[in-house]
Amino acid sequence: MFRVREAMLTFDKNKFCGELEGELKGNILPFWIAHTMDPVNGGFIGALTNTLQIHNEVPRSAILCARILWTYSSAFRRYGDEKYLSMAKRAYDYLHRAFWDPEYGGVYWTVDYEGKPVFDHKHHYAQAFAIYGLTEYYWATQEPESLALARRLFLLLEKHGYDSLNGGQQPHLGSARRYASEPP
Repeated sequence: MFRVREAMLTFDKNKFCGELEGELKGNILPFWIAHTMDPVNGGFIGALTNTLQIHNEVPRSAILCARILWTYSSAFRRYGDEKYLSMAKRAYDYLHRAFWDPEYGGVYWTVDYEGKPVFDHKHHYAQAFAIYGLTEYYWATQEPESLALARRLFLLLEKHGYDSLNGGQQPHLGSARRYASEPP
């Protein structure tokens, strides 16, 4: 019979952490660098199958771009490897160029391979991940514009996200056109 106490006595935390770090640096981070960048349209491909077939017709997600931004910014801060910084910069540039709404602010939910909005609603989930990514990128690079964008997103959520009828926050901020003046 398995006993938790015995398992805990044989668990080597340092060994386990080393294995996790080895998987991250040896497989996960290099895989995304090698297989997800779109050299033709910029940013990152729309979808990738288990057999590494690219599907660029699939819309690109602000959440994925923001997660890549956070991950590689954090990896650069931890390990100092320039290839992680390069990936973070690519994600930052793409988030800012393709997902950022230049008229009303905030990030679109999805864009097509050319960077045109597919679904222009401003879901809080995407805005929050963009804030995470932008602030981590700021910590990695001290790029003031990334921190300014994160602050703008936070203020937009505060201004347009409050649900005065029910209290709390709404799940999205509406479409791009309604974002600035009308409640969703």
